[in-house]
Amino acid sequence: MINPVDILRFIHSKKYSPMTAAELAEHFEITDAEYRQFCSLLQELEFSGEIVKIKQKQYADPEKVHLLVGTLECNPRGFGFVVPIKEDGGEDIYVNEADMGSAMHGDLVVVRLPATAQIPRKWKEKGRSTSGQIVNVLKRANEVVVGTFEKTKRLRFVAPDDPRLFRDIYIAEEVTKGAQPGDKVVVRITQWPSRHLNPEGEVTEVLGKEGDPKVDLRSIIYQFKLPHTFGQRVMKETKYVPQAVSEKEIQDRLDLRNKLIITIDPEDAKDFDDAVSLEKDKNGDWYLGVHVADVSYYVKPDTAIDKEARYRGTSVYLPGEVIPMLPEFLSNNICSLKEGEDRLTKSVFMTLDRKGYLVKTEIKYSVIHVTRRLTYNQATAILNNEMDRDISDEAVAMLRNMAHLAELLFKNRLERGALELDIPEISLKLDEHGYVADVEKVERDISHKLIEECMLLANEMVATFMFEKRMPLLCRIHPEPEEDSMWEFAEFIRGLEHTRIDPFKSKHLQSLLDKVRGKPEAYTVNLVLLKSMKQAVYTAGEGRHFALALDHYTHFTSPIRRYPDLLVHRILDQYFSGGLSSPAVKDAWKNCLADWAGHCSMTERRADEVEREITKLKLLRFLEHEVGKIFDGVITGIQEFGFFVQLNKYLLEGLVHIRTLADDIYQVDKKTMALVGTRRKKMYRIGEVVRVKIYKIDILKREIDFIHCSDQEVSAKRKKARKISEDERE
Repeated sequence: MINPVDILRFIHSKKYSPMTAAELAEHFEITDAEYRQFCSLLQELEFSGEIVKIKQKQYADPEKVHLLVGTLECNPRGFGFVVPIKEDGGEDIYVNEADMGSAMHGDLVVVRLPATAQIPRKWKEKGRSTSGQIVNVLKRANEVVVGTFEKTKRLRFVAPDDPRLFRDIYIAEEVTKGAQPGDKVVVRITQWPSRHLNPEGEVTEVLGKEGDPKVDLRSIIYQFKLPHTFGQRVMKETKYVPQAVSEKEIQDRLDLRNKLIITIDPEDAKDFDDAVSLEKDKNGDWYLGVHVADVSYYVKPDTAIDKEARYRGTSVYLPGEVIPMLPEFLSNNICSLKEGEDRLTKSVFMTLDRKGYLVKTEIKYSVIHVTRRLTYNQATAILNNEMDRDISDEAVAMLRNMAHLAELLFKNRLERGALELDIPEISLKLDEHGYVADVEKVERDISHKLIEECMLLANEMVATFMFEKRMPLLCRIHPEPEEDSMWEFAEFIRGLEHTRIDPFKSKHLQSLLDKVRGKPEAYTVNLVLLKSMKQAVYTAGEGRHFALALDHYTHFTSPIRRYPDLLVHRILDQYFSGGLSSPAVKDAWKNCLADWAGHCSMTERRADEVEREITKLKLLRFLEHEVGKIFDGVITGIQEFGFFVQLNKYLLEGLVHIRTLADDIYQVDKKTMALVGTRRKKMYRIGEVVRVKIYKIDILKREIDFIHCSDQEVSAKRKKARKISEDERE
């Protein structure tokens, strides 16, 4: 079969004139038997942005015909940007609603480039003129849409849940499936939008009444196309998985069942991927063991269970709900490292000197019997002497030694140039009906750091071992940030903190993070730095992890919930069995790892987005009854149209619109990162602590608006509350 490089070389050559698929096939002497595969190859090149199809179904070089392939990212205000599919595709292309044609958010499209310069993404909030026109949709992302069914005298329509799908979908009366106003529904689009007409569709499923927590969850699962049920073939295969570890299975493994081994996990955890142990040898060196569930022993390649796990890519953890990567029998039982149960594991043993520096590493197949399961809260309480412990003195001593070792590892990590960002998180506590009962901030205490340092080291050691043994590599990389982004961050810090930093020296960055720790502006500084850097992703082959300052890093410690970890386990299996000595086996890995890495990066991003979306929705519903109440918050962003405030308790961000600041006329001062009044010179700066009143919550748009409260308003509110309290007592 023809090599795609040869096709591209020909199409990109100066002498080439656009040809159809049949003409290209004739040029490359493609046989009838190869023609279908050849057309599929052309489509792949088209979808990757290397070539485009023009009139008369001819293929051309995109640059020569002023076209570009990319993904349309829409803004709820009615415009969008086409993000080039090729990494070196240049700036994003601005597109207004009139030039979107039938395209919708998320579609893979072809956009005609303007003769003038492209409009950068950073202008997108400033309403600049059109810069590109979509001429073709290559791949639809929204054949099925979730939204709220509504009805007027003349029309029936669905308002999509995703605000980036900003056009309502019209529904004919005969295809409503009995939906009533206010119902959450699933719609299949039958007629795509045009310049003047909205899309049309038919209701395929009625999920239930808008506002029901179960309906909210199902809506978001459908919205993000999350696979959430296991098919019959998968469930049938689980019946043949062993229910317990037999003596035969452990004959060739290192038997650690008499060793002191513990797990430390969240209180509500059900699947336990990893366990830890720690001893000291006669030389005074540490002997740290990280024991990881040997999932690859149970989940074999290309079985129905494996294909489903690969498709899901990751488990998704939502408030009160888990959508697992593996069926529960595996994830919560035979693979899970439960207290008091024999379990098959792969153990990474790391010998470290008294200062926490690595001496040597070993990887062994093992069997363990977890001595004790601890929650993070229990482990922290034991370490702080705050708990009447029902745990052995030996286990307590090991826990304290681990905490000490974790401090050494953390210190060494920062010394080599790693960054430690502090982005706070919250945990939603739900009642029996799925409504939010309470909101707690997640504290990253010593027990969290203890486990984190052990897992980071184990992942690093496995990646280094695989690199040294020349195995196929599936790495977790964090690319170097773009220079422009980091200089913009430095300018931001100069305006905010009146501090000059070199954004390319990690010790300068970490010193800044340490300096703002505990201050109101800490969250904003950490978040802006995070956004200034690139996303961590999976990749086939070598790659450095910028934030961890590591040349070799992978994900190995969570094979129950992450497919990349399971793949790393399989590569190790083939290495230890001698299978990787075959060039054909190595080539097979190289042929599939790149695609699988990209897919796993996508499923990880999707899981994060789903978690953020359901958390935000539950918080907005929780606060619907708090409209008019005053809360403490911190200013996290400044724009021409107002400033953003994050509520301290809920970590929820909303807008104080400039039109509600009636005491002055305010303008943005970029030097001080503030809104400044033109007459009284009053300032609203990033990091400033403010009190705001909830003004409006828009569930459909997932937005919350605040009004800034003056000290007088807050004082009056408190007096009124005290008066009501006194009246009630009387």
